[in-house]
Amino acid sequence: MAYAPAPGQYVNNPQFNDPARALGAPIGGGPQNADNSKLVTLGGFGGSITLGFDGPVHDDPRNLLGLDLIVFGNAFYLQGDVQRRFAECGVLELSRDVNGNGLADDAWYVVPGSHLGTGDGGPIEPPFLLSGGPFTTWPLLLNPGGPNGEWEVEGVFGYADTSPVLTLGDTDADGEVDDAAMIAGAFYTVPDDPLLVGVSSGSGGGDAIDIAWAVDAATGAPAGLAQIDFVRITTGLDIEFGNFQEASVEVGGVARVRPVIRADFNQDGAVTSADITAFLVAWFAGLSGGGGDLAADFNNDTVITSADITAFLAAWFSDL
Repeated sequence: MAYAPAPGQYVNNPQFNDPARALGAPIGGGPQNADNSKLVTLGGFGGSITLGFDGPVHDDPRNLLGLDLIVFGNAFYLQGDVQRRFAECGVLELSRDVNGNGLADDAWYVVPGSHLGTGDGGPIEPPFLLSGGPFTTWPLLLNPGGPNGEWEVEGVFGYADTSPVLTLGDTDADGEVDDAAMIAGAFYTVPDDPLLVGVSSGSGGGDAIDIAWAVDAATGAPAGLAQIDFVRITTGLDIEFGNFQEASVEVGGVARVRPVIRADFNQDGAVTSADITAFLVAWFAGLSGGGGDLAADFNNDTVITSADITAFLAAWFSDL
């Protein structure tokens, strides 16, 4: 929708100044390495990109942890230490196409990340500058909740470009591909828990947010957005650091979180007759295995019976 980078070392580099690189699935390099082959830079403080979606992104209670949107950048853990990240923080703003003209010209609401604003529900005045605290050590972002590695709580969250993007199919964040058949649309739509250090099992990484976090910057009041159509990402750090030069957010993709639909048994993102086939295959396998395989234990009573078929079909028709 719009690309307005601030001055930066990569802004004039064709490898990093094509806003189309923010579209589509990201390319992950893993927890300790970033893949820089599909990124657009926003340059230094205040540089931004505005992206639109092909349909509304809903504040969906079915989403894992209530999270709705994932932004992917090129952050990574330094030598595998989840308490220390090479990261640049992008402030997120959300907007709904209220007037229906397909343009990002309606009101914007800011996501108040962990260190943005006063924290007392008051106004958050633009420009949205992140300073002090954990940002004084940039380019290393130290977890203020666990500088010695003893805490599991994440101290910096609610921004873009602060969490690693895993290699496609690395389901346990160990740097190795576990599922070579995994498709990007399934892997990069599972959110990481932003309140815990490390990348959650099954997630492709990135920075996830809840639409409900958004507030009116002028008042600090909750925006109350049921859905959004646009996201704006802005470099929120005004820092230069020796050979690293300026802090500049990079974006490699944005995805809506895939709802947890119980009847989507084959996890392809849609409820179709293929899910019935997949469920029955698992059900017969579990039945013949004497209940040892509980993948088809749909009613969660620890045994495979015809009651699971009834429960699955009820969910299937409901989700269909």
